[in-house]
Amino acid sequence: MSKKPSKNGPNKAKSIIAQPLFRSRQERAGKGKGSYRREAFQSDNWEASYFLAA
Repeated sequence: MSKKPSKNGPNKAKSIIAQPLFRSRQERAGKGKGSYRREAFQSDNWEASYFLAA
């Protein structure tokens, strides 16, 4: 009984899962616990962001 030589090529399933599309990301709460944003909203109009921070 002879064993067949194993072919260790690239694992297609592993390479697909390793893509950034499948990375887990944590979403920030928009309201309630954990929703406080330390920095003011950054926009093109700096005056508007100044009033949001105050």
